Amino acid sequence: MDHDPPLVIGFGNTLRGDDGAGPAAAALLRERGFDALAVHQLTPELAERIAAARIVFFLDAAANLPAGEVSIVRLAQGRAAIEHVASPAALLRLAHDVYGSATPAWLITMGGASFELGEGLSDAARRAAARAVAEVLARS
Repeated sequence: MDHDPPLVIGFGNTLRGDDGAGPAAAALLRERGFDALAVHQLTPELAERIAAARIVFFLDAAANLPAGEVSIVRLAQGRAAIEHVASPAALLRLAHDVYGSATPAWLITMGGASFELGEGLSDAARRAAARAVAEVLARS
């Protein structure tokens, strides 16, 4: 890993089962020394941290992926229309527009089995989180 670790932002609701895969993967990366945040949702306040990062990884659960699967997408800047919640691409645009940043970024989504009320991840989501961690390590 480079001396300047990437920024990792794991987002999702840890009280909705596998929706907590993003924050869980971020916690695993924080244990490895990454600058890793676990947040409930993406907000405009994150743009400054994104602008200062060498690279950023967004980690999120996805109900449209098969349980345990992982999808990795290189992000481009999106529209910056943000109110209280933002998309990863909109945050990249905001970081560019406000701070002049062109931070490279990836969105890694993890398929979950259950998004019902309750804490803890299914075995499939745990496997997906471990795969997401491996992908971040490989791209850092």
